[in-house]
Amino acid sequence: MKFGTLARAALIAPLALGVIACSPPCETASTEAVDFLGGEVDGTKTTYESSNWEGPYLHFPGGKRYRIHHGLGTTPVAVLTYLAFDEHPLPGGNVSESAGNQSVIERVDDEVIVVRNDTCAEFWLRVVALTRGAGGSDAGTD
Repeated sequence: MKFGTLARAALIAPLALGVIACSPPCETASTEAVDFLGGEVDGTKTTYESSNWEGPYLHFPGGKRYRIHHGLGTTPVAVLTYLAFDEHPLPGGNVSESAGNQSVIERVDDEVIVVRNDTCAEFWLRVVALTRGAGGSDAGTD
């Protein structure tokens, strides 16, 4: 009798661990965007930064989505996203450009940038947006 009980327990334990190990990932697609109205635009309205290199960066846990109001008045030609593990990473810590689904850009227009953390990891986010400026000249022209 004890052998049968032990045998069943030996079979059930790995199955139970498999269920725990295969739990669904965190929810990343259905979060509502949080409006961010901060940051700074340079005097020529060609560069927007959500913060400087030292921070404070935006708290960016798994599934978080920001609607960043950039104030450039035109659609940026480039959006750069940087991630850190601290709100104030520099000096002393480090920052990296995001990769893959760490910061998914969902919308870019003349008013906002919508970015979402499509992972379950917790980061701190810095966003930089660039425009061509008032001249809007093409490379290679006089």
